[in-house]
Amino acid sequence: MPDILDVLHARCAEIAGEAILSGEEHPNLTLTTREVEDLLDHIEDLHRRYLDLDLAHRELDHRYTVLRRATHEATTSLERIRATLEQRTAHPEADARQACTIADFAARNLTAASVNTDGPAS
Repeated sequence: MPDILDVLHARCAEIAGEAILSGEEHPNLTLTTREVEDLLDHIEDLHRRYLDLDLAHRELDHRYTVLRRATHEATTSLERIRATLEQRTAHPEADARQACTIADFAARNLTAASVNTDGPAS
C-alpha cells in the first residue's frame, strides 16, 4: 500500500480540484477503513517519536545543567587557587598544599559531573 501521506495528498488534491470546478465550498474527504488505520498508525508513530525526542531533550538539558554547575564550581576553584597563590605568606609550602587541595577538589567535582551526565535525568 502506498504511503498514507501520499494517498491523503493525492485525495485532497483531487477533491480540491473537483470543488474548484463545482464551486463547492466545503468538500468532503472520504477514507477507507484501511486508510484511516494507516493514518492513525502514522499519527501514533509520530507521537512516539515526539516522546522519544522530548525525553532525549530533557536528558540533554539535565546534562547541560550538571556540567554547567560543575564548570562554574571549577571556575570558582581556579579563582580560589589564584588568590591563594597570590598571597604572600611566611609558609609558601602551605599555600601550595592548599592550592593543590582546591585543585584536587575541583578535578573530582568535574569528573563526578561528567560521570553523572551519563545517567538519566532526575
